[in-house]
Formats: sequence, structure tokens, C-alpha cells
Amino acid sequence: MTVLRTLLILAAGFLLFSVSRNAAAQPPSPDLLARLAVHAATIDRMRTHASYAFEGELDSLDSDGAVSSVKSVSARVVGDGERARFIVLKCTEDGKDVTEDARKQAKTGNDKTKEQRAKEHLEMPFVADAQANYVFDQVAVDPADETRVQIAFVPKEPSEHTSEGSVWVDTKSGTFLSAGFKLSKPGFFVDFVHVTLEFGEKTAAGPAISKVTVDGKGGLLFLRKHFRGEARMSDYRVVP
Repeated sequence: MTVLRTLLILAAGFLLFSVSRNAAAQPPSPDLLARLAVHAATIDRMRTHASYAFEGELDSLDSDGAVSSVKSVSARVVGDGERARFIVLKCTEDGKDVTEDARKQAKTGNDKTKEQRAKEHLEMPFVADAQANYVFDQVAVDPADETRVQIAFVPKEPSEHTSEGSVWVDTKSGTFLSAGFKLSKPGFFVDFVHVTLEFGEKTAAGPAISKVTVDGKGGLLFLRKHFRGEARMSDYRVVP
């Protein structure tokens, strides 16, 4: 459940449109960054102000890359304006019902203090207060629609709270279309964690995350685990 909860928290390998030509790398315009900051703030606010359906699957892979174990979960994420709670409806592992165990694990996460949640929070590069901490470059244009561009980002000072990657954005609306990133410093026992996001859900507050995929590897000494997960979010309801 830890990785599935991570899918929620990170509630940005890369998701790319077909690009046949690159734009000359250049900083995005200040106006575009300012409009993206508004959408980024909306997405960040949804962490605690949105409720939605969650369907996820986590695969454990063996040394040959074959699936060795599968965990699936159906849940409802409930945001009340202060925090989001992960309510497990059903969970199976290799076909066996493990719902009660999953609910106990979810409760541990749900009961974390505000300080504990703050320590786990991953900084969103495009939020206004964070933009000064990153270098941004416009690196590609969708040949089918020049209003869609790809922007790469890297932190000036990498930390456990920063990430590096890229986003595809709609320059007309100033909103995100998709994103991909890796953690700048994933932790001592983590080899890598790559995440992709799709912003395909429409809400009154703007486009919301509709799909998350994660690919990672880590563990202790020779017990290295490779995992791959996917989650789909739908039926959003956003509180004021």
C-alpha cells in the first residue's frame, strides 16, 4: 500500500506526444509561467480539497522483469479541506482478499500528523513560490498543434523534496496536459522512482489528474524490489 499511497501523494519514463521537431531550448515566457502557476496551485489544493474514485494496481517484478505478484485496490479518496483520507473499498493480492490489512495500512497513513505530511510533501516546481528554485526550458512543440509545448524543469539545488522532468502544456489555457518526472534524491534505499501523470479529468476547478503510473526499484542490500503501478482517478468532487 505504500507505493499506492505514493501514487496519491504524487497526486507528475515520460509521457510524450509524437514530436518530429524540437523547438530551440529557451525559457518559457513569464506570462506562461504565471498562468501555469495558477493551475499548479489548483492541483496542489486538490490534494486536500478533492474527493475522487481511485482504482489502482501494483505489480512486483522479478529479476527478469516478469510480474511476480499483483496487488489491486479500489478506494475513495476523501478531501475535507484539511487533509485527504484514503478509504479502501476492496484490495486483493494475487487474487486473495486482503482488504482488512489494506485498511489498517491506510489508517496509518491517514492518521499522520500535519508535520509528518509536510515532511513527505513533494514540491511542485510550477507553483509560484517554487519557480525561483528551478530552471525551466521550452524544449519541444507538438507538430500537430503549436499551442502545445513541452517544458523541462530541473531544481537549482536538488533535495528529497524536489523533482526533475518535463510537462506538456496547453499555452492557450495555461494548463497541464501531461507530466513526467523522477525524484531528485529518492532516498538511501531507493534506486529510482519515475512517475507520469495525465490531466484528463474535467472539474469545475480545472483539469485534474486522471492517471498516474509509477516505476521504481529499491530495498535493502540484496533484497532489491522492482515495482510498477498504475492508478486511475475519476468522479471528482472539489470542496471550496
